[in-house]
Amino acid sequence: MYSKYFSNVVKSQGVPHLNADQFVRYQNIIALEYFINFTKKIGVSHSLFGHVTKAEKNLERLTKKL
Repeated sequence: MYSKYFSNVVKSQGVPHLNADQFVRYQNIIALEYFINFTKKIGVSHSLFGHVTKAEKNLERLTKKL
């Protein structure tokens, strides 16, 4: 999970200085991770499956599969 990785970076190196684009990207990553984890936790219904798959692909793109 990128949020866990980022948390460890902040703990070891301090808070990074992010420009507006980087901050928005970080927030999008956190939101996508939350959505994916939440839908998996509650058991994804068939109608949400496409949204989860799209969110996972977006997360991979944003984090560059980190």
